[in-house]
Amino acid sequence: MLTKNQVINAISRLNPTAPIPWLAGFDLVSLRRYYEHLLLTLEPRGSRGWVRQNDSSAVVTRRPAA
Repeated sequence: MLTKNQVINAISRLNPTAPIPWLAGFDLVSLRRYYEHLLLTLEPRGSRGWVRQNDSSAVVTRRPAA
């Protein structure tokens, strides 16, 4: 099982635009979930599906502050 730092390093290799200090702010479960999602993007489209977790909605909106 990968440690938090190992998962962050693995994510950084797949997504070099994600700053390490920003990734470090997430818990290990969230980082692993994101890493698994990134790994799926490397596979041919349609070969395997990504299943959205029940705790996140498909569409998110927000209202302007003003």
